[in-house]
Amino acid sequence: MAEGGGAAPVASETTLVREVFGPLGGLVECGAVLEAVSVGEFVARHRGELDRTLDVVRRLGAFHAESMAVMDGLGYLREHEVPPAGLLMWSGCIEEYTPDLGGPEAVRRTARMGADLQLARLLQALVGVAALRGGVDVECGAPEIAEVIGALGAWGGPGGGRSLHEVFLMWRVAFLPGLLTPSSGSPEPFRRRLREYARVLERVVAPQE
Repeated sequence: MAEGGGAAPVASETTLVREVFGPLGGLVECGAVLEAVSVGEFVARHRGELDRTLDVVRRLGAFHAESMAVMDGLGYLREHEVPPAGLLMWSGCIEEYTPDLGGPEAVRRTARMGADLQLARLLQALVGVAALRGGVDVECGAPEIAEVIGALGAWGGPGGGRSLHEVFLMWRVAFLPGLLTPSSGSPEPFRRRLREYARVLERVVAPQE
């Protein structure tokens, strides 16, 4: 389930849930910065969306409780500081590193880029898990994925989020080509499921296209 290309490996449950929980954790940290609150306050404020997301992840991947417990071990949902280095990691190092990233404007820009990137990565992780594991039917799974991404895309305060359509477009151009081209090495059943999810998501997200 590589980000930009390459074959989809046969992965363990723990590996797959980490691929989901990584970008989800990044969204929590970037969202807390964008909303100018502590991580603990941010998690409490968005507990409903987080619980719904975790439930969808469990169902899409047909994951066991032990695998879902990995999220607790990662510590993203517990109170902690979000250092500049963390924002740089989530954003793909869009800014040059300085101890304070150059001030509030640069911090916010980095957090916004980090949230954008992690939203697209989370969408790919959710679709990838669903395509690999087949926990639910595509016609059921795609709307649930859209629901989750739409809710998480709104994080960041008034005017600070992304629409579901925007995230879908970022994902479609940044991830799908590298996984679907003949040279990608992705197994044919995986490519077929990805295309099915892309078609149903497009119908759900952007019916006018």
